[in-house]
Amino acid sequence: MEFPKIQTELKIENSLDEDKAIMYLSGAIRRAYPWEDENDCISAKMVKNKLKELSGENLQIRLNSPGGDVFESIEICNALKNYEGEVDVIVTSLAASGASIICTGADKVFMYANSMQMIHYASTFVFGNARELRRVAGHLDKVDEGAIKNSYMNKFVGTEEELEQLLDNEERLTAEECLAFGLCDQIIDEAEEPEEDIENKIDVKANLFQKYSNIKNKMNDSQQPDNDKSGLFNAFKK
Repeated sequence: MEFPKIQTELKIENSLDEDKAIMYLSGAIRRAYPWEDENDCISAKMVKNKLKELSGENLQIRLNSPGGDVFESIEICNALKNYEGEVDVIVTSLAASGASIICTGADKVFMYANSMQMIHYASTFVFGNARELRRVAGHLDKVDEGAIKNSYMNKFVGTEEELEQLLDNEERLTAEECLAFGLCDQIIDEAEEPEEDIENKIDVKANLFQKYSNIKNKMNDSQQPDNDKSGLFNAFKK
């Protein structure tokens, strides 16, 4: 099966009331396999080569990606931070996993009301004995603490504990939730209001974490032993 290639077109057009270079990024974030063209995926090498073509012009990235390799994502994020011009990211549909890390390297992040981000801790596949599994788990802990959390905290509005809860839940965040947590600066197609509604942002965050509390309480209740149930283990209880 042949998958469609991502769009990596660069062009100049009027965007957000000013001329900016436009970069379209859509697809998985990873290095290209030897048999692929470099533009068949979103790689750090490809993005950095595109940035070199711009000579510091202001840039708008239109991003839609399910994510991919964490270190490719971090390299792209840092390349955007070091770029001479202003960088805006527009999430056109989904910025999941590594794509949400890329967003943290932008000066500003814009989302449509129906677009989303997803954030989570690092994951991998592993095969081996108990020692190998523990070794890989230790590596993932370092990636979570040293790379992933540090990337999000660059923009996150909230406590480290709140961020950890979102990451642990592999949370899918709406544009409104991203705005409340600082992962988005503006919802493009949202009705304009006279001034920023801070209380509304607080309500969004409170409602989200209240949902988590309810889920955890239900899980804890379901895990409580039922002494009235018959069974092998209950048969030996006094």
